Amino acid sequence: MKLALIAIVSCLALSAKAVSRVKHISVPDGAPYHTSLLPYNMYKNMPVIDVQSFDLVCRTPDMNATAVFFPIADGSTLRVTWDVETPSPYSNLTPNGPCSFWLAPYSSKGKGKVWSKIHQFTYKGNDDACKWCSSFIKDKGYYDVPLPKGIAPGKYYFRAEVIDHNGARDKSNYLDFTAGAHYYVDCNLIEITGTGTDSLKSPISIMDAYKKYYKTPLFPSTMKNTEFVMPGDDAPFRTANF
Repeated sequence: MKLALIAIVSCLALSAKAVSRVKHISVPDGAPYHTSLLPYNMYKNMPVIDVQSFDLVCRTPDMNATAVFFPIADGSTLRVTWDVETPSPYSNLTPNGPCSFWLAPYSSKGKGKVWSKIHQFTYKGNDDACKWCSSFIKDKGYYDVPLPKGIAPGKYYFRAEVIDHNGARDKSNYLDFTAGAHYYVDCNLIEITGTGTDSLKSPISIMDAYKKYYKTPLFPSTMKNTEFVMPGDDAPFRTANF
């Protein structure tokens, strides 16, 4: 009984923090780089709720570089740090759900079948609301993403996404903010270095992968937490290493 109470208190403590925007990226314990593709207002389109909008890709229609590219070697660990203390002024909800991470060549401008999911973490453990990826991010403030080894050097978009399940039992409806999943998306600019020659594997279109959730709930009421499937390809789920 005491252990159960501790778990509940821990979950409530985590819910006081909110995963909102990506603050910066870095290597673990390295200097932060601010390389986000930001809308003119850093909180604009946060969260994105219209799955038929190109904003779902990077939260902004402007895919041109407005910041430096972060240099990082292929196969390295990329640390993504969120602002967990300042919730979006456009939402009083605390995001609770899975996260995924994607790459696309910068030359593509993010359009079409160019996005490859390199990593995701949905749900870990039993049927407990504290076990979603967002809870681990709220606890640490960051998430470490392993970059593919052997990927060809060049400039890329790095897309980080946390999906909020608060309204995901219903189909998306951008006229009703409470209906449908909320997508907290940010893209950063990275330049992968090394001598690799591999292309990105199984690229898809973000717009095509998500558009069905305009009419179909992302997280139906009959679905258990452990049954949830992320939009996109079948990248392996991650077990948190915190």
